[in-house]
Amino acid sequence: MTPPADIPKHGPSVIAGVIQRLSVSQLKRHKLCPRAWFFQKVMRVPEPTTGAQQVGTEGHAQIEHFLSTGEDVLGTFARAGAHLLPTPGPDLLVEQPLNGEPPLTAGGIPFTGFIDLVDARRLASDGVLRITDHKFTSNVASNAASAEQLADADTEPGLQMVGYGAWALSQVERFPGLRTLELEHLYYQTRGQRLAASVVATVPAEHVEREWQTKVEPQVEAMKEHAQAARASDVPANYGPACGKYGGCPFMAKCLTGENKTMSLRDKLLNKAPTIDAAVERDAPELPAVLPPDAPTPTPVQAAPEVAQATEQPAPKRRGRPRKASEPEQPKGEMRVLFVDCIPTAFDGPQPESLTSYVDTMHRKVAEAGGVDDVRFAGSDSALGFGKWRGALAMAARAELPAPGSYVALGVAQSELMQVIVEALEPAFDVVVRRAM
Repeated sequence: MTPPADIPKHGPSVIAGVIQRLSVSQLKRHKLCPRAWFFQKVMRVPEPTTGAQQVGTEGHAQIEHFLSTGEDVLGTFARAGAHLLPTPGPDLLVEQPLNGEPPLTAGGIPFTGFIDLVDARRLASDGVLRITDHKFTSNVASNAASAEQLADADTEPGLQMVGYGAWALSQVERFPGLRTLELEHLYYQTRGQRLAASVVATVPAEHVEREWQTKVEPQVEAMKEHAQAARASDVPANYGPACGKYGGCPFMAKCLTGENKTMSLRDKLLNKAPTIDAAVERDAPELPAVLPPDAPTPTPVQAAPEVAQATEQPAPKRRGRPRKASEPEQPKGEMRVLFVDCIPTAFDGPQPESLTSYVDTMHRKVAEAGGVDDVRFAGSDSALGFGKWRGALAMAARAELPAPGSYVALGVAQSELMQVIVEALEPAFDVVVRRAM
């Protein structure tokens, strides 16, 4: 079903099960996990903004201003790649919208969004058009895509760049004689040494057309079907690495507990103020998957029979504040149970809740009290600097324990925030179960 032509350019991407507009980022989200896209665009579940996203936004704005005006306003990160940028000039297309005339479309649905840079300076002489997307990443060596990936729409980087190439091919009058596309990711490193690197896939126009028709168009048809699903559980999920990619799926807790249950604490907080995600951009290691109730039984994580017996065993003694003699015991049925880096396969009680939302809440409160966006990067002039945030975060967790119930903490070794809070909470939990190594 093709959306009517008078649909406003702003507003929900999906209305009443009908996709109104698409974007390259939507394609990437759906490719990674269709159910995550459903949560984001159909159910409109809010997401937190990460510190890494803020760095990228500022860097893009600096580069845009520099290429458009020639005025050098490049910051520390962007300046490392200045030698890889073209000479500023009015002939460069900077922040080029996809919804021009004609707009990029797939399955009859128009796209919105912007291309960072389109350089047509070699078009007249060689029939070559270069399309560039700026990427701010913590580690160029480990996070940069390959040229092969940029040319393959079955990969996330390629899905983006093939989409931009397809837009260029639709602009016949603007780019006459276009024969070859140079699809470039220009990376800027944000941690450690200041450096930049360019990765370019040089492909013929026919390659982009074929990738768009054979890979993207079928994906859009699948997205149309998924948009009409009545429940998130009716949309396929990409279990496994996708759950932990980019620091963890923001919809993990909702996918775990089911979308028809009470709104999670994380969502309630997001309706009031944005929170800071507990992981930073692509450098965050892959976390073990949090599996929803309808997921197939995972083979790598087998908690039984230990987990089955755990409900009868007291929590091991850990560092932290012990329970005072004057503190009353938890009434039966109101115990706190914590599963660390494991998922119970035999557990007498409700499905455990992810501890991620609680970690995000505590992090936000401590960060706000310290006047920083992310406690891990608190400067020396902050009360949280020099690693003091760890003690503050632990103290906040002990002062405001999670509600009685069962919780799952995954990827503890890969997340400083999760590690600090789990260590602080263990003495207060009645049962703690760890994955056997």
